[in-house]
Amino acid sequence: MVNAVRQRAQERDPIGNSKGSYDSLHIRRGDFQYKNVRLSAQELYERSRHRLQPNSTIFIATDERKEDFFYPFKENYDIVFLKDFEYLIKDVNSNYHGMLDQLIASRGNTFFGTYYSTFTAFINRIRGYYSLRDKLRGYEKGELKSFYFYPDNQVNAMVKYTPIKQPFWGREFPLGWRDIDEDINEISSQK
Repeated sequence: MVNAVRQRAQERDPIGNSKGSYDSLHIRRGDFQYKNVRLSAQELYERSRHRLQPNSTIFIATDERKEDFFYPFKENYDIVFLKDFEYLIKDVNSNYHGMLDQLIASRGNTFFGTYYSTFTAFINRIRGYYSLRDKLRGYEKGELKSFYFYPDNQVNAMVKYTPIKQPFWGREFPLGWRDIDEDINEISSQK
């Protein structure tokens, strides 16, 4: 499915986007208890537009059922959802669709997520694994090209290394992908 999103992005701009780069968003709506980070689509658009390329392809992982909610994004980007690629997963149990959303969103070049969402946190964890594996810019320091829509003091939280602190569940920390095996490496080198 990641390849299908990349192919769509590449077909829209075959010269300027030969690798099929796309950006991704996780917009939590539904039963989310943290109302202060549950923003209107216009606010979400305004908070992210300066880091997203106009007319680019954007994959949106969301539990919002009303597609017209995303009008500000549709007006400025080629937006796609998991449902646009369901033909590729017609035999996959729908209980796994959330995991697929996370995997596809994790491969976006730039990612915007919802603070306090463990769904967004795991997307950032996966992005961290890929960053380390692929030696992406900032991987040595645990930095990701990931942002939060809100709150203002957390928008750039993933852009720089932050040691783990409470609340642990509110976001992901680089310790989860960058330093997780540090003690194993130390023990192995002592043998």
